[in-house]
Amino acid sequence: MNSTSQSVRPEVQTAAEACHPLVGDEWLQVCGRIPVDIEALAQETKVIQRKREVKSALDLLRLVLAYAVCDWSLRLVGAWATMIGLGHLSDVATRQRLRKTQAWLGRIIGMWLAQRQSPLVKRPVIVRLNDATTVSRPGSQGTDWRLHVTFDLGACCLEGVEVTDVKGGETLARHPMRAGEIHVADRGYAHPKGLGALWASLVYLVVRLNAHNVPLETADGQRFDLVPWLQAEATDQPREGSVWVTTPQGRFEARLIAQRLPEPAAEAARRRLRRNSHKKGHTPSPASLVAAGFLLVLTNLPAQTWPAQQVLALYRLRWQVELLFKRLKGILDLDHLRAKDPVLAQVYLLGKLVGALLLEEWTYDLATSHVAAWFEDTVRPLSMWRWMSLWTGCLRHAIRGPLTLAHILAALPRLVRYLCDAPRKRRQQGAMARHWLGTLGLTPDIFSTVGHYASVLA
Repeated sequence: MNSTSQSVRPEVQTAAEACHPLVGDEWLQVCGRIPVDIEALAQETKVIQRKREVKSALDLLRLVLAYAVCDWSLRLVGAWATMIGLGHLSDVATRQRLRKTQAWLGRIIGMWLAQRQSPLVKRPVIVRLNDATTVSRPGSQGTDWRLHVTFDLGACCLEGVEVTDVKGGETLARHPMRAGEIHVADRGYAHPKGLGALWASLVYLVVRLNAHNVPLETADGQRFDLVPWLQAEATDQPREGSVWVTTPQGRFEARLIAQRLPEPAAEAARRRLRRNSHKKGHTPSPASLVAAGFLLVLTNLPAQTWPAQQVLALYRLRWQVELLFKRLKGILDLDHLRAKDPVLAQVYLLGKLVGALLLEEWTYDLATSHVAAWFEDTVRPLSMWRWMSLWTGCLRHAIRGPLTLAHILAALPRLVRYLCDAPRKRRQQGAMARHWLGTLGLTPDIFSTVGHYASVLA
């Protein structure tokens, strides 16, 4: 996390105030929370070459956040930039400016996350949750983008992120990992290549299985018969066995833990399995139907310090990353992708991630100082949903600046190009109706008479 002082750096304040008058104290505080030299990165990535309308990297970042975090259209972003004095940009010029920021934003996020890792590695136990969520472009019927994240459970913050297209699948080898860490992942990450990458790096893993995604073997290299093993004992206590997995990186021993699901949950899992199989045009195998009634977990954690019950409890914490996605989509509107252009879509998603990192900086500061007890209270736990909703509103206000009605009215003569539609072949019905009524020359008395007769007839 960023451990710098909450006071705004002088060079940031001077640069921001020199660009436009409506910068606002909140925006200066936001800039001070970014632990990366964005001006130097802007020069390296050549994101600003000619300072015409956008004079600095801070102003360019504010344009990105207005588009991504405030969820304004390109034309509204241009109107807002004109009102606050940031720059007189058309929607086309705004689009061109934003499209050039893709590599720059990626560098900012990468360096930001790298700085977080140094204080976090000092903890005795590091648990990271791996998962991905999908985002679709407007009008799409399927998946267009995937956001892959590694979530640090102890610090409650993002530790690694990557944006890919639909071809970027879920794999444990996507993010760099360090020996001794514990990674928790769902069944989508259970395939030999990813498992081998972690185990070869001496990383601990807790991953869920289904009946067929990972071939399990006995110590002598024979196929491990999963169904007879599951049906051997009818008990509600977790069962454990030793299995081997052959990967591209070698052959590794692991612990297979099975917990029988309650019958209503097991039947619901079988219904989902049959429904998904029907959509794909095949019938589920008997082994899949049997395995659907169990929670199957594969791990290389030592049994002496991590008994089966604790491993299962650790896996259940994986739901915290699902709640993170719910907050990103429900509060920060991560899935409200408005761009069909692939480059602009990635800029939008990266801008959302910058906003999420800023929110986490504020959360971390308060969680370790002002309201630390709230985050540790198990009787009345802090609602992360309401907490993030509150700070998201503050972030959007800081980005917009202190706009008032007087500011908007003063800028109206310059907003015609943004607020009025361009000429088009099919005229707008509302404008045509107002024009037609104006040509009739109806007086206010006539309108009152018409309203009187209408009320009588009613």
